[in-house]
Amino acid sequence: MKILPLRSELPLLLHEPAGFIRRYWWALGVLIVGAAADAVTTLVNLRAYGPEVEAHLVQRWVSYVVGVNVGVPLAKVIQLAFVLLVAAWWRPWCQWILTICGMLYLLAAVSNHLLLL
Repeated sequence: MKILPLRSELPLLLHEPAGFIRRYWWALGVLIVGAAADAVTTLVNLRAYGPEVEAHLVQRWVSYVVGVNVGVPLAKVIQLAFVLLVAAWWRPWCQWILTICGMLYLLAAVSNHLLLL
């Protein structure tokens, strides 16, 4: 029994990351810009109001454990790793998952900036 679906980008991501970047550069760009914007606005808010204002439970826990300045980037790197693994799992949807997650990160950044949550 195979664990990976027949069409997966996990081997490419894990064994040839440069090839993965070349193939999905545009979607990865959206993801990185969105995640960076979310990280910056989250960091600003958590510095100003404390980790208890963070809606994302894991982000809040990591910020409590290691502090806001380390916790926000660390949690964002963990999130990005999971996004990459899930997106690469399903090759037909990889580009869309990366792009949609990037756009959701951008919406989270706008929400953080406007203090909507």
